[in-house]
Amino acid sequence: MIVRKATPQDMPYVVRIAWRLALDYPGLENDTFFVAEERGKIVGILGLRDFGDFLELVAVGVLEEFREMGVGKKLVEEALKNAAGKKIYLLTTVPGFYEKLGFEKVVEIPEALKKDPVWCAGCDKNNCTVMVRMNKKT
Repeated sequence: MIVRKATPQDMPYVVRIAWRLALDYPGLENDTFFVAEERGKIVGILGLRDFGDFLELVAVGVLEEFREMGVGKKLVEEALKNAAGKKIYLLTTVPGFYEKLGFEKVVEIPEALKKDPVWCAGCDKNNCTVMVRMNKKT
């Protein structure tokens, strides 16, 4: 398994996987992505949106047949290496996964991260957790 920063040539596959996993959003093509590749096939994606003062971890997803193999963890770890010294936020319905990677639950959320209610329409708001990690400089 290779985990690396996505190239411009990878982006059509990233968009396709994001759409397939219902992780797509307007402007996805403008964000930095990382991909997990197995035998030349992209099997997982992770995006970072840059807000200047902080980053948002977005569109973290792994194709069904490659789940439970540590792919998501490897994607997050690679993204963290590339975001040294930055505060990283995320909104998730699986906080336990991210707690193991050093993220903590928070109540306050930067204004820039507040989502349009239409975007959140399919989610159970009781299960949505805001988390943050202050990424150390390497």
